[in-house]
Amino acid sequence: MKFKALIEVLRRYTTAIASVFALGVRASGALLTIAIFTVAGHAMAADEFGRLAVWFNAVSLLAVAAVFGQDTLIMRSWGEYSGRGEFGLARSAYRFGWRVTILSGLGFAVALLVVSRFVDARLSTLALFACPAFLFTQTMLHYSSNSSRAIVGLVVSEINRELTWRLVMLGALIWAVFRQDLSLGQFFVGGVIGMILSLTVQSVAVRRKWKLDNPPAAADVDARGWMAKALSMWISAIIEAISQYADVMLVAYFASPADAGNYFVAARIANIFLMVMTGLHTYSLMHSASLFFSNQRAKLQKLLRTLAMVSLAFVLPAVVGIVLAGSPILSLFGARYASAYPILIVLTLASFARSLCGPAPGILLTTGHERLYSWIVTVATATRLVLTAALAYRYGALGAAVGWAIGNVPLSIGLALICRMVNGIDPTVLAIFLKVAGERALRSVGSQT
Repeated sequence: MKFKALIEVLRRYTTAIASVFALGVRASGALLTIAIFTVAGHAMAADEFGRLAVWFNAVSLLAVAAVFGQDTLIMRSWGEYSGRGEFGLARSAYRFGWRVTILSGLGFAVALLVVSRFVDARLSTLALFACPAFLFTQTMLHYSSNSSRAIVGLVVSEINRELTWRLVMLGALIWAVFRQDLSLGQFFVGGVIGMILSLTVQSVAVRRKWKLDNPPAAADVDARGWMAKALSMWISAIIEAISQYADVMLVAYFASPADAGNYFVAARIANIFLMVMTGLHTYSLMHSASLFFSNQRAKLQKLLRTLAMVSLAFVLPAVVGIVLAGSPILSLFGARYASAYPILIVLTLASFARSLCGPAPGILLTTGHERLYSWIVTVATATRLVLTAALAYRYGALGAAVGWAIGNVPLSIGLALICRMVNGIDPTVLAIFLKVAGERALRSVGSQT
């Protein structure tokens, strides 16, 4: 009886358990990233570390562009088609996404190989080839992770997306440091090796899943329709990536590489809130399309309310911990980075405010509002980048952090309000308190009658 009761409890709290798992893995990935750059920060001079930060952000931005929106499209397509029982069409969408991703990824990698020497004449031969290879494997991992999440589930997808390749990369960097020859090229080679392993595990899992389920053969390909949807998703993804990665490059250009290193270190720590947001985005993407298009909005709102509760439980202690121990945490990268504490506080408080707004972007992208979302984010990001560049030129890394906060917090609030207006769904933490207030009002009316 106790075992049956436990199973029943687990079923009732499936959403909370799964979201905690997703956020836990994302948080672990954030900690591994901090560990990776801690090793690099100690092993490299300030200017060289700043150069690494610029290259890492540039390649990561290009990888988001290179996947051409297929990582988001497959989540919507798989949920929509599977929800209608059209498994053959879902399988076609999966294969189509792989073809586009591989061709686009190769094109971006070759282009980066060609222009790299003109951008940075100091690149070694190893770095010249390692950066495009990192770009290509990261592009593949973006699509593989989202598609395997839809087909196999969170465990295979998230562990290999967040942990496997970073653990391998960390080991490779530590080995290089012990040999006393850590370089930019070796940094990216470690990442390439780790991501190849992650891709292999995810691909094998999908193949085994299909063999067990024996899905129907692929149906006709709707290439024109899928590319039209992917285009808006692609533009939105690029704008989001620019918002996430361009700041370090702006600081390096308008201030100095050393300032870029300070900003990058502070942003890596504050990135834990982005990881929480991405975790919510990830889990909501798994269900939003199928629930919305099957007219189960109440169930979707309940899921988002649970995600908001889990998010609040994660981010509140993180905010307190960073505010109280920000300087010692920064010093892990090297004593010279403790001076970035004001930058860290600005980014932390702004990221905390954004996390309270919930996964509105994911909801809008998977419920048919991708064009509206792309227009809003494009205009807002362009405005913010101009502001960030101006403040970075005048006040350095701290000015860039203030520009990031001024641009992103109002945008997140606005997207949440738009999501509520067009879908009737509230993705923010306010949904928790509004439900509690409504329940209290009902109890009050019941007691009076």
